[in-house]
Amino acid sequence: MAQFILMYVYGPGQAASQPPPDEMPKVVAEYAAWTEKLAADGKMVGGARLADVQTDPGRVCTGSGDSFVVTDGPFAETKEVVGGYAVIEAADYDEAASLCRNHPAARDGKIVIRQMF
Repeated sequence: MAQFILMYVYGPGQAASQPPPDEMPKVVAEYAAWTEKLAADGKMVGGARLADVQTDPGRVCTGSGDSFVVTDGPFAETKEVVGGYAVIEAADYDEAASLCRNHPAARDGKIVIRQMF
């Protein structure tokens, strides 16, 4: 069984930040239901929601040695935001993709699947 990372990616104007307070319980319930189903099926390895990019844009590290540079936020080249991730176990990309079928992030953005080694 291989491990895959599912990255929840949102573009400009998509729902990467907090939903309105009245919608939050529904959104949390949808994510929890998807996660609990994968956990019950023995497919979930781990995952987390990332900090809101508006309050914590992260850091980008490039170079090495004397050329090592740290800059604020990874979003200079793109308007896409990674809002969270999950690590799952699946036989192959086809199975990993099928496990994403009902994930709430796919409605508002996209899920990028990468195999981990």
